[in-house]
Amino acid sequence: MLRQTASAFGDQLSWWQEQNCLCAMKLAADAFGSTNRHGTISLADATCEAGVSWKGRAHSAATDAIATADLVTEIAKVQRDLVVQLQELQSKGNLE
Repeated sequence: MLRQTASAFGDQLSWWQEQNCLCAMKLAADAFGSTNRHGTISLADATCEAGVSWKGRAHSAATDAIATADLVTEIAKVQRDLVVQLQELQSKGNLE
């Protein structure tokens, strides 16, 4: 969305290339699978899969931002748990 808007106003977004950003929608699609023909997942579907409770009215900026932060937090917890499990299996010689 930033690139599209910047392009409409002639901004090349050179400063954006220096940013290290992750897309919550892509993280969620990787974690839970895509749910549409675009290869992505909606915030509503992703939060449902992650067990995230909404704290307000969907599609308001603040509520969606909080839901996104909670979603990314849940994905990070799952990833952390998987890393711990993998390390335990490797230490027991069950994985090479």
